[in-house]
This record gives sequence, structure tokens and C-alpha cells, in this order.
Amino acid sequence: MTEKQATIRRGRPKRTERDPDTAGPTILALDRGLNALIFLADNQNATLTEISRGTNTPVATAHRILTTLQQRGMVLFNENEGNWTVGAQAFRVGNAYQAGSNLMAAATPVMEELSQLTGETANLAIEDSGELLYLIQVESNNPIRASLKNGAASYFHTSGVGKALLAYKDKTQLERFLKGRSLVRQTSKSITDHDLLKSELIRIKEMGWALDDEERYMGMRCIAAPVYDPLGQAMAGVSISGPSSRFPDDQLQNLASKVQNAAGRISKSLESSDF
Repeated sequence: MTEKQATIRRGRPKRTERDPDTAGPTILALDRGLNALIFLADNQNATLTEISRGTNTPVATAHRILTTLQQRGMVLFNENEGNWTVGAQAFRVGNAYQAGSNLMAAATPVMEELSQLTGETANLAIEDSGELLYLIQVESNNPIRASLKNGAASYFHTSGVGKALLAYKDKTQLERFLKGRSLVRQTSKSITDHDLLKSELIRIKEMGWALDDEERYMGMRCIAAPVYDPLGQAMAGVSISGPSSRFPDDQLQNLASKVQNAAGRISKSLESSDF
């Protein structure tokens, strides 16, 4: 065997009759799965029959592909409407192309300025596999301040950032998120009823910002606003948090405007090719 032949064999496994899902240098099943995802992305949503026809794939095969992708969160099936849509994990993968670390780069200087402007701790969090994950925290110089460890998880319903993200889910996404999920009571002010939480989320969307009113820690308040990706989807939340005494009712709107401005600047940065 020549050196060239050995290199080819190591780099490209030999195809056998036992490997029906390969076609030349590509994997047929993977190619079909990606084709189904692209079809859904182009059409927003589609029935099994439409996907089968649109991708020139047998119905039974298309169904196996979709259920496999569904297990990975790449596609979603709406039982009421009988159609399939692109799932959150597919969006997460695609969004990583442009956003990913870009979010951190865009957010950090804005959060530092927000913390200095308000004198409070600034936070940035995202949803990660159904959990609220804090990525950045710029601590206040005040001796009494909020403090969270980067990478720490938290509950959505007791967090300003979490509620800001939930408020911008559509009805189907929200129902799926809340299904079977208990709302833990962390303080006497925590919202533990699904209907009450939904009413709160409607109010948050109308205002454009969310308030954690001592729902996670007594004596602490947090104001948050959503950060949008280039497609206009709420991908993260930015907030300020601190003692309730520094978040009096008559100052909430003023503080919220500053948080919304910061969130808007981060969103705008993500649209720029500079990030």
C-alpha cells in the first residue's frame, strides 16, 4: 500500500454494503436531517406531508428524521396544529455563528457603564437548556450589594432577568416551558401560581421591563430588560440588582429606563458586523 493510499483510507472509511446511509463522501441520513431543517427554516412551519414532498423523502423516513431531531430539541411538533417548526436547539446552534462570544463582548462594556451610572450590580443571563444561567456580573462599589457567581443557575420566576425572558416567549413556548414545572417559593413574595405568573408576564411585556420585588431574596430588588439577537428574538437579559432601599417605588421607572437603554445598546451592537 502506498503512503497516499494509506492516508486516504485513514481519512475516509471504506464504504461497505452494511452502511446504507452513506452516499459517496456524505452521510445520507445526516444530509436528509439537515435538508429537513433547512426546509423548516425556509417555510417557518410545515406538516409531515409537506416536509416529505418538499425534501423528496418518503413519509416514514421523514417522520423518523423529525422524531430524532425532536429528541435533540432541533425541531418541535405542535400537536394542536399538526405541524413542525425549528426548535430552540437549532436556533442555539445557528445563533452561535454570529452571537456566541459576541454577546459577552458586546455586553461587558455596556454593563460596566450601567453599573457606574446606577451604582448597582449589573447582571447578564441567558436561557440554557431550560435553566437560567448568569454569564457576567459587574459588581457595584457599594459595600451592600447583590452578588452572584458567574455560571450560577437560578429560577426564572423569581428573577428579574428570568421573567423578562419568559415574557417574550410565545404562548406555545411558554406553556411547554411551564408544563410540569413547579414554581419554588424562595420568599413570601415569590410567585408560585402559574396563572399569576402568566398575568405578571403580560404586564412585563407591556412595560418592556421586569421587576424582581424581593421574590428571590428579601430586602433585594432587581430590574431587568431583554436583549435581542439580530433576528429580533429575546436571547438574554440584562439587569441591575441591589437593596430595596435603593430601589424605591418612585425611582423604579427611572432605573428601568437606564436598564432598557443598556439592553437596547447591547442588542444594537449584536447587529453590527463589528461583533
